[in-house]
Amino acid sequence: MIARGIAAAVFGGLVARGVTVLIPVMVAHTYTLGVATDAFFLAAAGILFWGTTMGLLLEASIVSRILKCAAAERWALVFHSGVLLSGFTLLLGAVLVASLWAFPWGEENVALVARTRLLFVELSPLLILSIWISLFSGWLNADRRFATVAASPALLGIFVLGAMWLLHDRFGVHALAIGYLLGELARLAFLGASLLRRHPLAGFSWRGTPAAPYFRNIGLQWGGLALMNGNPLVDRVMAGGLTEGSVSTFELIERIYLIPVGVLGWAVLSVMTTAWSLAQGEVARQWQSIRRSVGVALLGGAAIALFLGLVHQPLLVWLYASPGVETWSQEGERAFLFLVWGLPFQLATLMLWRAAMLNAQLNARMGWHILAIGGFAFALNALGDFILRDIWGLAGIAVVTGFTFLCTFLLLFRSVRPS
Repeated sequence: MIARGIAAAVFGGLVARGVTVLIPVMVAHTYTLGVATDAFFLAAAGILFWGTTMGLLLEASIVSRILKCAAAERWALVFHSGVLLSGFTLLLGAVLVASLWAFPWGEENVALVARTRLLFVELSPLLILSIWISLFSGWLNADRRFATVAASPALLGIFVLGAMWLLHDRFGVHALAIGYLLGELARLAFLGASLLRRHPLAGFSWRGTPAAPYFRNIGLQWGGLALMNGNPLVDRVMAGGLTEGSVSTFELIERIYLIPVGVLGWAVLSVMTTAWSLAQGEVARQWQSIRRSVGVALLGGAAIALFLGLVHQPLLVWLYASPGVETWSQEGERAFLFLVWGLPFQLATLMLWRAAMLNAQLNARMGWHILAIGGFAFALNALGDFILRDIWGLAGIAVVTGFTFLCTFLLLFRSVRPS
Protein backbone atom coordinates (compact mmCIF):
# COMPACT_ATOMS: atom_id res chain seq x y z
CA MET A 1 0.00 0.00 0.00
CA ILE A 2 2.73 2.46 0.97
CA ALA A 3 4.86 2.07 -2.18
CA ARG A 4 1.88 2.29 -4.56
CA GLY A 5 0.39 5.15 -2.57
CA ILE A 6 3.61 7.15 -2.59
CA ALA A 7 4.06 6.60 -6.34
CA ALA A 8 0.49 7.75 -7.02
CA ALA A 9 0.77 10.72 -4.66
CA VAL A 10 4.11 11.86 -6.09
CA PHE A 11 2.74 11.62 -9.64
CA GLY A 12 -0.32 13.65 -8.66
CA GLY A 13 1.86 16.12 -6.78
CA LEU A 14 4.15 16.57 -9.79
CA VAL A 15 1.15 17.29 -12.00
CA ALA A 16 -0.16 19.87 -9.52
CA ARG A 17 3.20 21.52 -8.88
CA GLY A 18 3.95 21.59 -12.59
CA VAL A 19 0.91 23.83 -13.02
CA THR A 20 1.17 25.92 -9.85
CA VAL A 21 4.89 26.67 -10.36
CA LEU A 22 3.82 28.74 -13.36
CA ILE A 23 1.93 31.15 -11.07
CA PRO A 24 4.97 33.00 -9.65
CA VAL A 25 6.64 32.93 -13.07
CA MET A 26 3.62 34.60 -14.65
CA VAL A 27 3.35 37.08 -11.76
CA ALA A 28 6.98 38.12 -12.32
CA HIS A 29 6.40 38.67 -16.04
CA THR A 30 2.90 40.20 -15.79
CA TYR A 31 3.21 42.64 -12.89
CA THR A 32 5.84 45.09 -11.72
CA LEU A 33 6.94 43.95 -8.27
CA GLY A 34 5.94 46.73 -5.90
CA VAL A 35 3.27 47.83 -3.43
CA ALA A 36 0.39 46.10 -5.24
CA THR A 37 2.06 42.69 -5.41
CA ASP A 38 3.45 43.09 -1.88
CA ALA A 39 -0.08 43.74 -0.61
CA PHE A 40 -1.47 40.69 -2.38
CA PHE A 41 1.19 38.36 -1.01
CA LEU A 42 0.78 39.77 2.51
CA ALA A 43 -2.99 39.22 2.38
CA ALA A 44 -2.53 35.76 0.88
CA ALA A 45 -0.03 34.87 3.63
CA GLY A 46 -2.71 35.62 6.23
CA ILE A 47 -5.16 33.34 4.44
CA LEU A 48 -2.51 30.67 3.87
CA PHE A 49 -1.64 30.70 7.56
CA TRP A 50 -5.13 29.50 8.41
CA GLY A 51 -5.42 27.13 5.46
CA THR A 52 -2.08 25.44 6.20
CA THR A 53 -2.87 25.09 9.90
CA MET A 54 -6.27 23.55 9.28
CA GLY A 55 -4.92 21.40 6.47
CA LEU A 56 -2.26 19.88 8.69
CA LEU A 57 -4.62 19.42 11.61
CA LEU A 58 -7.65 18.09 9.77
CA GLU A 59 -5.91 15.88 7.22
CA ALA A 60 -3.94 14.25 10.03
CA SER A 61 -6.77 13.91 12.54
CA ILE A 62 -9.68 13.11 10.24
CA VAL A 63 -7.90 10.09 8.72
CA SER A 64 -7.65 8.22 12.01
CA ARG A 65 -11.22 9.22 12.94
CA ILE A 66 -12.67 8.00 9.65
CA LEU A 67 -10.75 4.73 9.79
CA LYS A 68 -12.39 4.06 13.18
CA CYS A 69 -15.83 5.32 12.15
CA ALA A 70 -18.67 3.19 10.76
CA ALA A 71 -19.33 3.82 7.06
CA ALA A 72 -22.83 5.15 7.76
CA GLU A 73 -21.49 7.82 10.14
CA ARG A 74 -18.71 9.26 7.97
CA TRP A 75 -20.71 11.93 6.18
CA ALA A 76 -22.17 13.01 9.53
CA LEU A 77 -18.65 13.29 10.98
CA VAL A 78 -17.45 15.41 8.06
CA PHE A 79 -20.49 17.71 8.09
CA HIS A 80 -20.46 18.13 11.88
CA SER A 81 -16.76 19.00 11.75
CA GLY A 82 -17.16 21.33 8.78
CA VAL A 83 -20.07 23.30 10.24
CA LEU A 84 -18.40 23.59 13.64
CA LEU A 85 -15.06 24.75 12.24
CA SER A 86 -16.67 27.06 9.67
CA GLY A 87 -18.42 28.91 12.48
CA PHE A 88 -15.17 29.21 14.39
CA THR A 89 -13.40 30.38 11.24
CA LEU A 90 -15.97 33.13 10.67
CA LEU A 91 -15.23 34.46 14.15
CA LEU A 92 -11.49 34.25 13.53
CA GLY A 93 -11.84 35.97 10.16
CA ALA A 94 -13.76 38.83 11.76
CA VAL A 95 -11.00 39.23 14.37
CA LEU A 96 -8.28 39.25 11.68
CA VAL A 97 -10.14 41.82 9.58
CA ALA A 98 -10.70 44.03 12.63
CA SER A 99 -7.01 43.78 13.56
CA LEU A 100 -6.01 45.09 10.13
CA TRP A 101 -7.90 48.30 10.92
CA ALA A 102 -7.04 48.52 14.63
CA PHE A 103 -3.27 47.89 14.42
CA PRO A 104 -1.22 51.14 14.53
CA TRP A 105 0.65 50.81 11.23
CA GLY A 106 3.44 53.28 10.44
CA GLU A 107 2.77 56.20 8.10
CA GLU A 108 5.37 54.95 5.63
CA ASN A 109 3.23 51.82 5.04
CA VAL A 110 -0.11 53.56 4.43
CA ALA A 111 -0.46 52.52 0.78
CA LEU A 112 0.67 48.94 1.47
CA VAL A 113 -1.71 48.54 4.43
CA ALA A 114 -4.71 49.98 2.56
CA ARG A 115 -4.26 47.56 -0.34
CA THR A 116 -3.61 44.63 2.02
CA ARG A 117 -6.85 45.28 3.90
CA LEU A 118 -8.92 45.27 0.72
CA LEU A 119 -7.26 42.15 -0.70
CA PHE A 120 -7.61 40.27 2.59
CA VAL A 121 -11.36 40.93 2.58
CA GLU A 122 -11.56 39.78 -1.05
CA LEU A 123 -9.69 36.55 -0.24
CA SER A 124 -11.49 35.85 3.06
CA PRO A 125 -13.93 33.24 1.59
CA LEU A 126 -10.84 31.02 1.20
CA LEU A 127 -10.84 30.65 4.99
CA ILE A 128 -14.07 28.63 4.80
CA LEU A 129 -13.17 26.80 1.60
CA SER A 130 -9.92 25.56 3.17
CA ILE A 131 -11.90 23.83 5.96
CA TRP A 132 -14.00 21.75 3.59
CA ILE A 133 -11.12 21.04 1.21
CA SER A 134 -9.06 19.70 4.12
CA LEU A 135 -11.93 17.52 5.38
CA PHE A 136 -12.62 16.05 1.94
CA SER A 137 -8.89 15.54 1.33
CA GLY A 138 -8.50 13.70 4.63
CA TRP A 139 -11.39 11.37 3.81
CA LEU A 140 -10.03 10.63 0.34
CA ASN A 141 -6.62 9.89 1.86
CA ALA A 142 -8.29 7.48 4.26
CA ASP A 143 -9.79 5.84 1.16
CA ARG A 144 -6.26 5.71 -0.31
CA ARG A 145 -7.16 8.05 -3.17
CA PHE A 146 -3.80 9.74 -2.79
CA ALA A 147 -3.29 10.84 -6.40
CA THR A 148 -6.70 12.53 -6.48
CA VAL A 149 -5.85 14.68 -3.48
CA ALA A 150 -2.27 15.41 -4.56
CA ALA A 151 -3.30 16.47 -8.08
CA SER A 152 -6.24 18.65 -7.02
CA PRO A 153 -4.17 21.87 -6.59
CA ALA A 154 -3.64 21.77 -10.37
CA LEU A 155 -7.21 23.07 -10.70
CA LEU A 156 -6.30 26.03 -8.53
CA GLY A 157 -3.27 26.75 -10.71
CA ILE A 158 -5.28 26.58 -13.93
CA PHE A 159 -7.86 29.09 -12.70
CA VAL A 160 -5.25 31.49 -11.29
CA LEU A 161 -3.24 31.42 -14.51
CA GLY A 162 -6.40 31.90 -16.57
CA ALA A 163 -7.59 34.83 -14.47
CA MET A 164 -4.17 36.48 -14.68
CA TRP A 165 -4.03 36.03 -18.43
CA LEU A 166 -7.54 37.30 -19.14
CA LEU A 167 -8.20 39.85 -16.40
CA HIS A 168 -4.92 41.45 -15.31
CA ASP A 169 -5.29 44.48 -17.62
CA ARG A 170 -8.70 45.30 -16.18
CA PHE A 171 -8.36 44.25 -12.54
CA GLY A 172 -4.62 44.34 -11.80
CA VAL A 173 -3.62 42.17 -8.83
CA HIS A 174 -7.31 41.64 -8.04
CA ALA A 175 -7.29 39.19 -10.96
CA LEU A 176 -5.16 36.95 -8.73
CA ALA A 177 -7.84 37.06 -6.02
CA ILE A 178 -10.53 36.14 -8.55
CA GLY A 179 -8.43 33.22 -9.78
CA TYR A 180 -7.78 31.90 -6.29
CA LEU A 181 -11.46 32.04 -5.32
CA LEU A 182 -12.65 30.31 -8.50
CA GLY A 183 -9.81 27.78 -8.33
CA GLU A 184 -10.53 26.72 -4.76
CA LEU A 185 -14.25 26.44 -5.53
CA ALA A 186 -13.41 24.17 -8.47
CA ARG A 187 -11.04 22.14 -6.30
CA LEU A 188 -13.71 21.69 -3.62
CA ALA A 189 -16.25 20.59 -6.24
CA PHE A 190 -13.75 18.11 -7.71
CA LEU A 191 -12.94 16.55 -4.33
CA GLY A 192 -16.62 16.49 -3.34
CA ALA A 193 -17.60 14.77 -6.59
CA SER A 194 -14.85 12.19 -6.07
CA LEU A 195 -16.23 11.44 -2.61
CA LEU A 196 -19.83 11.22 -3.78
CA ARG A 197 -18.90 8.66 -6.43
CA ARG A 198 -17.48 6.41 -3.72
CA HIS A 199 -19.82 7.31 -0.86
CA PRO A 200 -23.30 8.39 -2.06
CA LEU A 201 -25.42 10.44 0.32
CA ALA A 202 -28.23 7.85 0.31
CA GLY A 203 -29.15 7.09 3.88
CA PHE A 204 -27.26 10.08 5.21
CA SER A 205 -28.17 11.04 8.76
CA TRP A 206 -27.02 13.88 10.99
CA ARG A 207 -26.85 11.45 13.87
CA GLY A 208 -23.43 10.38 14.96
CA THR A 209 -20.72 11.06 17.48
CA PRO A 210 -20.56 14.83 18.20
CA ALA A 211 -17.44 16.47 16.78
CA ALA A 212 -17.12 19.29 19.34
CA PRO A 213 -15.60 17.20 22.20
CA TYR A 214 -12.98 15.81 19.84
CA PHE A 215 -11.87 19.24 18.66
CA ARG A 216 -11.73 20.50 22.23
CA ASN A 217 -9.32 17.65 22.95
CA ILE A 218 -6.98 18.64 20.12
CA GLY A 219 -7.03 22.35 20.94
CA LEU A 220 -3.43 22.21 22.18
CA GLN A 221 -2.31 20.75 18.86
CA TRP A 222 -4.15 23.48 17.02
CA GLY A 223 -2.47 26.15 19.14
CA GLY A 224 1.00 24.74 18.49
CA LEU A 225 0.39 24.40 14.77
CA ALA A 226 -1.08 27.89 14.54
CA LEU A 227 2.04 29.35 16.14
CA MET A 228 4.37 27.36 13.87
CA ASN A 229 2.41 28.17 10.71
CA GLY A 230 2.34 31.84 11.63
CA ASN A 231 6.03 32.07 10.78
CA PRO A 232 5.61 32.60 7.01
CA LEU A 233 3.22 35.46 7.79
CA VAL A 234 5.77 36.95 10.20
CA ASP A 235 8.46 36.63 7.50
CA ARG A 236 6.37 38.64 5.06
CA VAL A 237 5.42 41.29 7.59
CA MET A 238 9.13 41.71 8.38
CA ALA A 239 9.97 41.87 4.67
CA GLY A 240 7.32 44.57 4.32
CA GLY A 241 9.57 46.84 6.39
CA LEU A 242 12.33 46.61 3.77
CA THR A 243 12.37 48.22 0.33
CA GLU A 244 9.32 48.18 -1.93
CA GLY A 245 8.92 44.81 -3.66
CA SER A 246 10.73 42.84 -0.94
CA VAL A 247 7.61 40.87 0.04
CA SER A 248 7.06 39.90 -3.59
CA THR A 249 10.71 38.91 -4.05
CA PHE A 250 10.61 36.71 -0.95
CA GLU A 251 7.35 35.14 -2.13
CA LEU A 252 8.78 34.30 -5.56
CA ILE A 253 11.95 32.66 -4.26
CA GLU A 254 10.01 30.70 -1.65
CA ARG A 255 7.58 29.38 -4.27
CA ILE A 256 10.45 27.64 -6.08
CA TYR A 257 11.85 26.32 -2.83
CA LEU A 258 8.42 24.96 -1.83
CA ILE A 259 8.03 22.77 -4.93
CA PRO A 260 9.91 19.82 -3.37
CA VAL A 261 8.14 20.52 -0.07
CA GLY A 262 4.81 20.19 -1.84
CA VAL A 263 5.67 17.07 -3.81
CA LEU A 264 7.79 15.14 -1.31
CA GLY A 265 6.24 16.62 1.80
CA TRP A 266 2.50 16.92 1.37
CA ALA A 267 2.01 14.13 -1.18
CA VAL A 268 4.10 11.52 0.66
CA LEU A 269 2.79 12.67 4.03
CA SER A 270 -0.76 11.87 2.96
CA VAL A 271 0.26 8.25 2.43
CA MET A 272 2.36 8.00 5.57
CA THR A 273 -0.36 9.51 7.77
CA THR A 274 -2.72 6.75 6.70
CA ALA A 275 -0.05 4.10 7.30
CA TRP A 276 0.80 5.49 10.74
CA SER A 277 -2.89 5.67 11.65
CA LEU A 278 -3.26 1.98 10.81
CA ALA A 279 -0.25 1.23 13.04
CA GLN A 280 -1.53 3.19 16.06
CA GLY A 281 -1.06 1.11 19.18
CA GLU A 282 1.92 -0.74 17.66
CA VAL A 283 4.62 1.57 19.01
CA ALA A 284 7.68 -0.27 17.68
CA ARG A 285 6.26 -0.70 14.18
CA GLN A 286 5.02 2.88 13.98
CA TRP A 287 8.30 4.35 15.23
CA GLN A 288 10.32 2.27 12.76
CA SER A 289 8.21 3.66 9.92
CA ILE A 290 8.49 7.23 11.23
CA ARG A 291 12.27 7.00 11.66
CA ARG A 292 12.72 5.59 8.16
CA SER A 293 10.52 8.32 6.66
CA VAL A 294 12.43 11.05 8.49
CA GLY A 295 15.74 9.65 7.24
CA VAL A 296 14.49 9.65 3.66
CA ALA A 297 13.22 13.22 4.08
CA LEU A 298 16.58 14.42 5.40
CA LEU A 299 18.62 12.73 2.68
CA GLY A 300 16.24 13.65 -0.13
CA GLY A 301 15.96 17.22 1.10
CA ALA A 302 19.75 17.57 1.37
CA ALA A 303 20.22 16.34 -2.21
CA ILE A 304 17.58 18.73 -3.56
CA ALA A 305 18.98 21.62 -1.51
CA LEU A 306 22.46 20.99 -2.91
CA PHE A 307 21.12 20.92 -6.47
CA LEU A 308 19.08 24.12 -6.01
CA GLY A 309 22.06 25.83 -4.41
CA LEU A 310 24.30 24.98 -7.35
CA VAL A 311 21.86 26.17 -10.04
CA HIS A 312 20.08 28.97 -8.15
CA GLN A 313 21.43 31.87 -10.20
CA PRO A 314 20.59 30.61 -13.71
CA LEU A 315 17.34 29.06 -12.42
CA LEU A 316 16.01 32.32 -10.99
CA VAL A 317 17.12 34.29 -14.06
CA TRP A 318 15.41 31.79 -16.36
CA LEU A 319 12.18 31.86 -14.37
CA TYR A 320 11.81 35.50 -13.38
CA ALA A 321 14.12 37.81 -15.34
CA SER A 322 13.03 39.60 -18.50
CA PRO A 323 14.35 38.19 -21.81
CA GLY A 324 17.95 39.17 -22.45
CA VAL A 325 18.63 40.16 -18.83
CA GLU A 326 21.54 38.32 -17.21
CA THR A 327 20.58 38.98 -13.57
CA TRP A 328 17.25 39.06 -11.75
CA SER A 329 17.69 40.29 -8.17
CA GLN A 330 20.98 39.97 -6.34
CA GLU A 331 19.20 40.25 -2.99
CA GLY A 332 16.65 37.63 -4.04
CA GLU A 333 19.35 35.25 -5.28
CA ARG A 334 21.31 35.59 -2.03
CA ALA A 335 18.17 35.04 0.07
CA PHE A 336 17.26 31.96 -1.99
CA LEU A 337 20.70 30.48 -1.37
CA PHE A 338 20.28 30.94 2.38
CA LEU A 339 16.70 29.63 2.25
CA VAL A 340 17.41 26.26 0.66
CA TRP A 341 19.79 25.10 3.40
CA GLY A 342 16.79 24.55 5.68
CA LEU A 343 14.92 22.36 3.17
CA PRO A 344 15.85 18.94 4.65
CA PHE A 345 14.87 20.10 8.13
CA GLN A 346 11.54 21.46 6.88
CA LEU A 347 10.67 18.15 5.20
CA ALA A 348 11.64 16.20 8.32
CA THR A 349 9.72 18.63 10.55
CA LEU A 350 6.55 18.15 8.49
CA MET A 351 6.91 14.39 8.96
CA LEU A 352 7.32 14.72 12.71
CA TRP A 353 4.42 17.18 13.05
CA ARG A 354 2.07 14.57 11.58
CA ALA A 355 3.46 11.84 13.81
CA ALA A 356 3.21 14.09 16.88
CA MET A 357 -0.43 14.94 16.13
CA LEU A 358 -1.35 11.28 15.77
CA ASN A 359 0.36 10.44 19.06
CA ALA A 360 -1.28 13.40 20.80
CA GLN A 361 -4.65 11.74 20.23
CA LEU A 362 -3.45 8.90 22.48
CA ASN A 363 -1.16 10.86 24.83
CA ALA A 364 -2.41 14.12 26.37
CA ARG A 365 1.14 15.20 27.27
CA MET A 366 2.07 15.28 23.59
CA GLY A 367 -0.47 18.06 23.05
CA TRP A 368 1.37 20.23 25.56
CA HIS A 369 4.67 19.39 23.86
CA ILE A 370 3.28 20.50 20.49
CA LEU A 371 2.02 23.77 21.98
CA ALA A 372 5.37 24.49 23.66
CA ILE A 373 7.38 23.68 20.52
CA GLY A 374 5.09 25.83 18.37
CA GLY A 375 5.46 28.74 20.77
CA PHE A 376 9.24 28.36 20.83
CA ALA A 377 9.43 28.24 17.01
CA PHE A 378 7.25 31.33 16.65
CA ALA A 379 9.26 33.34 19.19
CA LEU A 380 12.60 32.25 17.71
CA ASN A 381 11.54 33.12 14.17
CA ALA A 382 10.02 36.49 15.08
CA LEU A 383 12.99 37.57 17.20
CA GLY A 384 15.52 36.33 14.65
CA ASP A 385 13.73 38.11 11.80
CA PHE A 386 13.59 41.34 13.78
CA ILE A 387 17.33 41.25 14.50
CA LEU A 388 18.76 39.96 11.21
CA ARG A 389 16.39 41.79 8.86
CA ASP A 390 18.16 45.09 9.49
CA ILE A 391 21.59 43.47 9.14
CA TRP A 392 21.23 41.14 6.13
CA GLY A 393 17.84 42.09 4.68
CA LEU A 394 15.93 39.26 3.00
CA ALA A 395 18.90 36.94 3.48
CA GLY A 396 18.61 37.42 7.23
CA ILE A 397 14.95 36.39 7.17
CA ALA A 398 15.87 33.33 5.08
CA VAL A 399 18.65 32.28 7.49
CA VAL A 400 16.28 32.46 10.45
CA THR A 401 13.67 30.35 8.61
CA GLY A 402 16.12 27.49 8.13
CA PHE A 403 17.48 27.72 11.67
CA THR A 404 13.95 27.65 13.10
CA PHE A 405 13.18 24.44 11.20
CA LEU A 406 16.41 22.87 12.46
CA CYS A 407 15.56 23.62 16.10
CA THR A 408 11.93 22.51 15.64
CA PHE A 409 13.05 19.25 14.07
CA LEU A 410 15.36 18.44 16.99
CA LEU A 411 12.67 19.20 19.59
CA LEU A 412 9.99 17.22 17.76
CA PHE A 413 12.28 14.24 17.24
CA ARG A 414 12.94 14.11 20.96
CA SER A 415 9.22 14.36 21.76
CA VAL A 416 8.04 11.76 19.24
CA ARG A 417 10.77 9.18 19.94
CA PRO A 418 9.47 6.43 22.26
CA SER A 419 11.01 6.55 25.73
